[in-house]
Amino acid sequence: MIEVEVHQQLRQLLRQSPEALWPHQLTMARMVARGLRLGRSTLIQVPAGGQHRLSYLLPALMWPSATLLCATVSVQAQILGEEIPWLRQTLQLHKPVLQKDRWPDPDFQGLLLVDPLDWLRARLRGAEMPTGIPLILDGAEDLEEWAYQALTVTLEASHWQQLRQIFPAEAERLSQAQVNLALQLLRRPLSRCLLQADEQAHLEAALSLVVSYAGWLPDPWDQLRQRLCAEGDPASRWVWWAETDRETGRLTLYHSPAALHEWLAPIWATQPVVIIGEALDLDRQAEAYRWRLGLPDLTPLRFSSGEDWIRSGGEPLPSLSLYLPRLPLPNSPLFREHLLQELRSLIPQVQGFVVVLVSDQPLQVQVGAALAAEFGSRVRVNSLFPGEKGILVCDWPYWLQHKASLPCPELLAIATLPFPSMEDPRVAGRVQYLQRTQQDWFRQYLLPVAASQLQRAVAPLRQGAEAGEASGLPTRWVAILDSRIVARSYGVALLNALGPALRIQQRSQLFV
Repeated sequence: MIEVEVHQQLRQLLRQSPEALWPHQLTMARMVARGLRLGRSTLIQVPAGGQHRLSYLLPALMWPSATLLCATVSVQAQILGEEIPWLRQTLQLHKPVLQKDRWPDPDFQGLLLVDPLDWLRARLRGAEMPTGIPLILDGAEDLEEWAYQALTVTLEASHWQQLRQIFPAEAERLSQAQVNLALQLLRRPLSRCLLQADEQAHLEAALSLVVSYAGWLPDPWDQLRQRLCAEGDPASRWVWWAETDRETGRLTLYHSPAALHEWLAPIWATQPVVIIGEALDLDRQAEAYRWRLGLPDLTPLRFSSGEDWIRSGGEPLPSLSLYLPRLPLPNSPLFREHLLQELRSLIPQVQGFVVVLVSDQPLQVQVGAALAAEFGSRVRVNSLFPGEKGILVCDWPYWLQHKASLPCPELLAIATLPFPSMEDPRVAGRVQYLQRTQQDWFRQYLLPVAASQLQRAVAPLRQGAEAGEASGLPTRWVAILDSRIVARSYGVALLNALGPALRIQQRSQLFV
């Protein structure tokens, strides 16, 4: 069986190269090999970092038939530049490996590397990617965002001009509808918002023409025609939202799915998948994540940082160090003052790199300005070059995207918990869908997403805790300054998701 062969080869490889050792390398490799052999779908949650890649690359290269690997371009570059040449040379593996955005040949029996967004777009359009071929997808923590991108249709000013050229007799009516819609949206307080019923009425001038027209239409109008003419109620399956630039008056419209599961479920049914991601959900079963993405019944596996990480000597890794003070809640007018007071007290105690996570844009500006007045040029806002002793003020997406290329912070201060913002029209649309279908929108969506982002954000500090203990470096701290984590019942679930931690609520107990 391939599981045995993979286990033997990997064990031999790890003996020769102990620097590649990861405590769960053999277990995960056997699970991936088993999934390939049985055609059984598997969901694997892994800690941060790329140490798990060897566990799926070796089975993929040893599997005798065609295999598809979805990974980002940066991960593909590392795989092609380092890991695959090393495996080929060390273990004499000769399976062909290609990097393309489409399937190369019906008779291809190698390993194809493809960008996840390219693969999703091809599958959703029913073209260029064969079914039945085992798929390994790495980076599944971003799969939801990739799927929304692949399913979102964008309408810009140039597309309205296309429509006026196709329907010259309706050009004036189309122009008036476009102008009226833009003026109405510019009066909204937020630059990004869901379209309301009266705003969508302006779109009807264009959409009615598109739906009733049987001739050729360019994208995105053809895509919209297909969606609006499909079975079912389009209003319950899709949402319109807009983004306006107040300086230029530019208006961009987006047509996005209200939920993903009904569009992705047919894809998973056509091929066995091994989905690998970092901190996908609150628990090993990842039920909320699987439901949102329409994943079938599959074998779940979780290798988390914290309690599941064991040193070679059999001892658990150091606990995460958490500071959990009691502050006014984020919706209190007193929150900003107490937040800045805590930051002014914490930062001078730290000699190294500091990260302050603030997603609320006005609050981020205020915090950045206040800290710059206090600590001078050490402070940077959303900068890739903060310096080894810098203070980086950034939002959650920025930190999650760039944390691998930034120093490991000695202090990570979290101003507010990473619940998806209802001011984001995509979030509001998903919540409205869950409410309409009588789902628990908080525990099905907001809470699991917040837990996932929280785990991913603190992962570098947990990894740094072991290095710090071994080398005598300073303790690394996570300060969660949003008191909802201790004042609300759901805070227990968030703290449990972080794993074992040393929890301190008094500032006097810090840095001792």
